[in-house]
Amino acid sequence: MSVPRFLVSSEALRTDRAVISGSELHHLRVRRVRIGSPVTLTDGQGQERCGVLTALGREQAVVSLTPFRAARRESRLRLVLAQAVLKADKMDWVIEKATELGVAEFIVFVSEHSLGKPSAERQARWNRIARSAAKQSQRSVVPAVRGPFSFQELLLCPVCPGDMRLLFWEGTQRDLPTVPALTPSSALVAVIGPEGGFTLEEAARAESSGFHSVTLGPRILRAETAALVAVSLCQYRWGDLGSRTVVDPACAEITTT
Repeated sequence: MSVPRFLVSSEALRTDRAVISGSELHHLRVRRVRIGSPVTLTDGQGQERCGVLTALGREQAVVSLTPFRAARRESRLRLVLAQAVLKADKMDWVIEKATELGVAEFIVFVSEHSLGKPSAERQARWNRIARSAAKQSQRSVVPAVRGPFSFQELLLCPVCPGDMRLLFWEGTQRDLPTVPALTPSSALVAVIGPEGGFTLEEAARAESSGFHSVTLGPRILRAETAALVAVSLCQYRWGDLGSRTVVDPACAEITTT
C-alpha cells in the first residue's frame, strides 16, 4: 500500500504540525487513515514532508511532521502539453494519464477542427482531475491546466516560452530532434491537435512561428493516443522514464509502494 498523500498550503509545511481540513479531510476519511498512520503532505508546488497522523476530529486532522525532504518524483524535463480541446471523456483521460506521466503544465487551445470551446465547469473539472492524478501517482507538483487559448495565441506563446517547441503532426515524416539533452531550466512544449487533426495552413503557421513538426510514426493515431505517445517519447528521451525513482532514505520506511 502506498502512503496516502494530502495537499496543504506551503505555510502549513513550515512548522512541525500541519492541519488538514476541507476536502482533504474528507479524502483522509475516505482513505480510512488512522491515528499513528504515516502520511505525506505536499503543497503541490514541489515541497513535501513525511508525517504521522496524531489527531482526528470532525473539523480537522493534525499531522506531526518530520524535516523537509527533497522531492524526487518530478521529471527533470519541464514538459508542457498543449492539447487541442477534445470530447469530454477523451480530454479527461489525457489530463489524468499525462499527469501520471509527469507533465508539468497543460495548455488547452482551440483550433480549426476543435469541437467547441470548453466551459468554465469543464476547466474546473480538468484541474480537479490533475490534482487527483498527481496525488495518486505520488507527485509533489500538481500541474496547472491553463486556457482555453486560440491557436494563434498558442503560436505567439506568451504562456509557454519553451526552449523547444514540437508540433506532432501526421503530415510530416520528420522524427524527434536529436538534441542530446535539455538544461534543467529549459522547457519543452508538445502540441497535439484535435480529433480532426491540424490543417495544412495551421501546420505552416506553426512552423513559421518556430515550431518543429514531427511525426509519431506511419499510423494515424487517435488524438488522445497521440498525446500519451508524444509525452512518453519526450519523457523517455529527455525526461525520467526508464530511470529509477530515488527515495530519501529518511522516509524509505513510509514511502515504499
